[in-house]
Amino acid sequence: MERTSGTKNIAVLFSLALKGQRMTFRGILDYASKHGPWFCKMMEGRIGEQELGVGRKGEIDGVIMSKTKRRTAEKVAALGVPVVFVEPFPEMKDPDWPIQGAPWVGRDSFAIGAEAARYYLKRGYRHFAYVDVPTGSFWSAERRRGFAETLAAAGYGHAVYDRLTAREKRSWPLEKTRMVKFLLSLPRPTAVFAPMDGRARLVLDACQAAGLRVPEEIAVLGVDNDTLLCESTVPELSSIHTGGFRRGQIAAEMLDDLMHGREPRERAVPLPPISVVTRGSTGYDAMSDPIIGRAVEFLRAKAGAGGVSVPEVARAAGCSRSYLDKSFRARIGMSVQEAVLKMRLDFVKELLSTTNRSMTEIVQDCGFARSSHLAFLFKKATGRTMLQWRRENRETPDD
Repeated sequence: MERTSGTKNIAVLFSLALKGQRMTFRGILDYASKHGPWFCKMMEGRIGEQELGVGRKGEIDGVIMSKTKRRTAEKVAALGVPVVFVEPFPEMKDPDWPIQGAPWVGRDSFAIGAEAARYYLKRGYRHFAYVDVPTGSFWSAERRRGFAETLAAAGYGHAVYDRLTAREKRSWPLEKTRMVKFLLSLPRPTAVFAPMDGRARLVLDACQAAGLRVPEEIAVLGVDNDTLLCESTVPELSSIHTGGFRRGQIAAEMLDDLMHGREPRERAVPLPPISVVTRGSTGYDAMSDPIIGRAVEFLRAKAGAGGVSVPEVARAAGCSRSYLDKSFRARIGMSVQEAVLKMRLDFVKELLSTTNRSMTEIVQDCGFARSSHLAFLFKKATGRTMLQWRRENRETPDD
């Protein structure tokens, strides 16, 4: 690779096939635009793309990579340049792994599973299931563990769908019959968690084949909030938003430190999930109390309107204010007024992390009379200013 004076040549060795990976690359580019110049050698994951390799010694200044084959890791190690991993994996701890002691940044998969469990528990579910990916994986195992341990702490167990045959692992049409039987065997309603959006989409496919109503009988939650995947299902798929942009920024900062002979501030950074994006597949009408379902759907619709009063919510739900408040505390763990504020602040978080709207525009969009009032409430709830939240959880629209 021809070198331009002053430019760092960086090898970015991970696929850009999924939204989270593309957002991670955007985060790397964002950091490079402020601290570069960097020229990023990357694999685009296109059909028919040539194998680029890892480069030759002296051509590359640093590498940002994900899990790879041992042979590729050996080639990277031979370059003798700083390496940062995006997403940790078990082989990194092997004493004979070619790349030793490299820092990493990734998603906290245990926390993702725990978030899924808390999300369902707050909505009053009593039956749960976990649908593993066909081949299993270290990150899926961690998400399952977080899901299971959080449910167990609340006094609940869960059903597990796994252990496919070799043929079923290769073919969804062959596996589909098994999943349909599994879903039909579950009590209703059951809250199903799948560790990635692509797998959750197949759960929805199997529900349709089984004649199961979603979310009334089976609720489905995925991971990554890939809008292209989530918004192309019927009903649309709810998903845990795990970010990506911030991962890229942190990985790039780690690499920059190493290339300049500095020790990174942290060598292992597990990032918690940002939020759960609720869509039709986990609609609140799946809960056993339709009054709460109507109330929460009303709140979701009015989250950005501002000025929503508890009596208005009670009228929309078709009950008295006292009954609604008592039901909310029993099933959701907060008062109606607290739920109103939480949903409005969740809307603020979504706008901060996924749009370029200014603080003034967000205050207006979310129906707050004064920016100072929103700033006070936001910091009280999160421990962060809105600007800090945006810097730490920033996403950009996916082209």
